Amino acid sequence: MSTTIPVTASRYNTLRTLVNKILGDSTLSFPNYGYGQLFSTVAVVGDYDVNTLATDKVTAEQYENLYIDLIRLRVHQVGVSSTTIDPFVEGGFDTNPSADKIELAYIQALEALGTNVETDRFLIDSATQAAELNLLTSVGTPIFSTRSFANTGAWNGTITHIVKVTFDDALQRRQFFNSGGEVRFNASVNYAGSQAKTVDWQTQLSAMGTISFKANQTISNNGIGTSYSIGNYNLTSTYQLCYDQTGGATYARNRYRISALQLNDREIQFKIDFVDGQPNDTTFGIDESVLGDFTSALRLLQPDGSVTVNGTVVDTVVIPSADLPTGTNISTL
Repeated sequence: MSTTIPVTASRYNTLRTLVNKILGDSTLSFPNYGYGQLFSTVAVVGDYDVNTLATDKVTAEQYENLYIDLIRLRVHQVGVSSTTIDPFVEGGFDTNPSADKIELAYIQALEALGTNVETDRFLIDSATQAAELNLLTSVGTPIFSTRSFANTGAWNGTITHIVKVTFDDALQRRQFFNSGGEVRFNASVNYAGSQAKTVDWQTQLSAMGTISFKANQTISNNGIGTSYSIGNYNLTSTYQLCYDQTGGATYARNRYRISALQLNDREIQFKIDFVDGQPNDTTFGIDESVLGDFTSALRLLQPDGSVTVNGTVVDTVVIPSADLPTGTNISTL
């Protein structure tokens, strides 16, 4: 149903400004907004009621372009299966003034969608709108560290892997995390024996799965261990604990820990500790050494998606490979 309530350019522009604040470039004024993407709209000047020049109307095409950008954002955040994609509003005021005006309910729905998009701006549908790939050095080799039992023997105490992650500039860093990009951590133990302590380490790290360092938090994607509200925007110049996972009942003092600090506006440094503590029962003074090959690896979640709107495939949010950070091993296991 049409509406006789005029749709003002200011109303259109307010929604457009919000969409572009999230979709477009990040700024120092709003650092935790901005995905660094191109947008489809231009501002509209004037209102039809007061200025009947053709250039000053809010056209159906202009609303279609705004709708496309909203859908790009929402699909990027929650995926196609959780997003309703409606057909475009047809017609225009000039050709059919009695029936083809933009409906008030349609505009209100777009405004509600804009509110949701802003609330969920750090979300990403990692299953369909992203790619996982290795964090690479500046010469293209994957960042990882392995402590080989054959080369270094058993160990006890703490072994540490320290990695520096470097973006080309502060803008790329903000836009990577704003758009749902993640630095991901995995750890494993290659061991085929039955020594209880090493088997517990295997079980602990396998259950932990992938750990994701995000804009404002660090979590286990398996929901295991202790996550902290420490992410890209919460760092200081000293290490803060981001994630902590303990061993099983007998070996609860064994801990896998990730800490992070900010070196400057382009660089983050991560410290991954494997802390091999004493067993809970120290009655007999026995503390086994750890066997097997321990590996610590870092990967990236790269925003990279698309969606079909009205029969046309469009990019949702794509962070180019050239804008991804590189890694440097500072200390190895």
